[in-house]
Amino acid sequence: MSPWPWLSLTCAAGLTYTAGAQLLARAGLAVRRGPPRPQVALTFDDGPHPEYTVRVVELLAHYGVRATFFFVGRHALQLPHVARVVVSAAHSVGSHTYSHPHLWTRGPRATWQEVREGVRAVEDATGVRAPYFRPPWGAFNLASLWAARRLGLVPVLWTVRGEGYRWRPTAAQMVREVVERACPGAVVNLHDRGGFPDTPVRVLAALPGIVQGLRSRGLEPVSLDELLWPGHGAPPAGSTVQLQ
Repeated sequence: MSPWPWLSLTCAAGLTYTAGAQLLARAGLAVRRGPPRPQVALTFDDGPHPEYTVRVVELLAHYGVRATFFFVGRHALQLPHVARVVVSAAHSVGSHTYSHPHLWTRGPRATWQEVREGVRAVEDATGVRAPYFRPPWGAFNLASLWAARRLGLVPVLWTVRGEGYRWRPTAAQMVREVVERACPGAVVNLHDRGGFPDTPVRVLAALPGIVQGLRSRGLEPVSLDELLWPGHGAPPAGSTVQLQ
């Protein structure tokens, strides 16, 4: 028997598991934008970092801004004191898997372990529930969408990425990317760790301009809690969100 039918089926299954899941996430199974109110959610990936996460928290405090931090589970367990600094400053937290793999390279069982252990690690480190989940590089597979649903997590992507499509953008370029492309209800993706070694430095340099630029446009930087569930301070138990 010719191997081509089996190869075709295997390829089709692989594409459905990876690219198909990504299309489902972008089509409405993950939050890409919140309600169209004059707010923009700032989110930070890959932390906590022993230095830069604290500096981001201090800078946000200076401007009176709350944000959401997507922690890598193993980083949170290594730096629980930093993770708790974030929580004590009234920021919300989410999970970014346990070890930050690209989930398109992980099967269902390994994906489940990454999502479940990532959530457990963040909650163990911070002492609070982590209701949000964002996969590394924003790459969902079918198993990660199922795991998020099973664990009661809100899958989150973004509307605007601070780095855009540039290779190591300057702080000024990051400011322009976010301020010009943000819209009411937008979710902004930034990093307090990860990327290039100097990515958090550039984010710190860009953050004042991002906050001030958004406010000049009448858009207030907030956390996902504030954007998605105004008046509650956190996702209510058993809550759902209108996905955009």
